[in-house]
Amino acid sequence: MSANAGEVKEPVDKAVDEFAAKGYRSLGVARADRENQCGWSVCCPCSMSRAPMPRPRSRAPVRWVSASRWLPAIKWRSQGNRQAVGDGHEHPRCSSFGDIKHHETAQAAESIEKADGFAQVFPEHKFHIVDVLQQRGHIVGMTGDGVNDSPALKKADCGIAFRARRIPHAPRPISCAGARLSVIVDAIKESRRIFQRMNSYAIYRIAETLRVLFFMTLAILVFNFYPVTAVMIVMLALLNDGAILSIAYDNVHYKDKPEAWNMRLVLGISTVLGLSAWWLRSACFYLGERVFHLDRAHIQTLMYLKLSVAGT
Repeated sequence: MSANAGEVKEPVDKAVDEFAAKGYRSLGVARADRENQCGWSVCCPCSMSRAPMPRPRSRAPVRWVSASRWLPAIKWRSQGNRQAVGDGHEHPRCSSFGDIKHHETAQAAESIEKADGFAQVFPEHKFHIVDVLQQRGHIVGMTGDGVNDSPALKKADCGIAFRARRIPHAPRPISCAGARLSVIVDAIKESRRIFQRMNSYAIYRIAETLRVLFFMTLAILVFNFYPVTAVMIVMLALLNDGAILSIAYDNVHYKDKPEAWNMRLVLGISTVLGLSAWWLRSACFYLGERVFHLDRAHIQTLMYLKLSVAGT
């Protein structure tokens, strides 16, 4: 729109680059001479300063997340090349996204993967960064607090929206009312505690199923006798579900590394616990019938009590 755009392009571009190197944004100022109908003319570029990005208090949460290896890589969007937190590098590797996108596809993807931060980023660039990292096998988390972050928040494996009231229509799996990165650290710790409890539940449920099924099957096949009645089985299921509720409040400790299901370990522990309990129940059944010579009704009561107490 400016009549003198061609004349001022070179000095304006130089000023914008100098501002960007210091972490400032640029705003172009132009004026229109309406009296003489000369149109618009560029006056000057002005620097715009906002709160430092990232904030000093964000350094500790980002480094904790990096050290705990929650994600394969921590990517931090920065306004300037000198304001990136990075993941522990003394000299963060930041670059303008405009320089990266001109590279060949493979080279650009590698540059994105190795970078600690990006400057001069537009909404479509954020989406592209997330997409490239996912294609290279990374699990990507995205944080943001504006409408311009919505595409990347939706694309990321884990989208976390800060001050979610600013983006009421944006898809956000996790919404944070506050504006501090420390809430992400709290979420990671709590999710790992939840995983520990889920692991405990899986072991308990598998072991409980094995011990009951093995014992009842053996008793029916060998002794031609039902050790517990149908009503007792229903009561066992109800009471065991009540005991399971306590697992949700287990005092567990989160690990410093990401959790992952180890089904061999879960099944191994469950099998050992289930089979060892099966031998105890068989011994209890043998004592009741062969040593104390109890009738079948009393043996059923004995076995129900044993199953119920042991499950709890």
